[in-house]
Amino acid sequence: MAKLVQLFVEGKSDLTFFEGSKFRDFIALHGYSVTIKNLRTKGNVLSNFEKFLKLQGKNVYATLLVYDKDCCDFDTKRIDEILKNYKNASHYIAIQELEAWFIADHSEIKKINSNAKLLKDTQSLTNPKYWLRDLFYKAGKGYKIEMGFAAHFAGKINFAIARQYNKSLDKFLLAFENNFK
Repeated sequence: MAKLVQLFVEGKSDLTFFEGSKFRDFIALHGYSVTIKNLRTKGNVLSNFEKFLKLQGKNVYATLLVYDKDCCDFDTKRIDEILKNYKNASHYIAIQELEAWFIADHSEIKKINSNAKLLKDTQSLTNPKYWLRDLFYKAGKGYKIEMGFAAHFAGKINFAIARQYNKSLDKFLLAFENNFK
């Protein structure tokens, strides 16, 4: 029986990505199943996170919050205050945005546009959404925004490649591989 992980995300595009086949295959390989809750539906992400933690069932093996750092300084004090009251709850920060994880998949980026300049550290890119939008547009693949990026990479991302070029993705995947220890 797979161990249940509750994953909290902060938007529809994040939900789309984590519901995708590549993430589902990865977690299944490591003996987990996951339920995903989008916290951005109404109100503040962190207050919603705390409310749902209080309601969480006992059958959850681990609870994760995936939170975007975006382009500003990020203070985890509020998250840490919430988490200290819950066993097996932790947070993982997508440095910049989840889209930086997508850009780290060099093989898929080259399939989209063979002339794309690959980045050795996608966390250093200040605006990954604009970078991806430009990539798809210049490749003649249409105009895409967050939902389009998430839908595209949900079934195509190569985690083995992407984790080499994005430390926050690697840390997130290692949590599953190391049984959240």
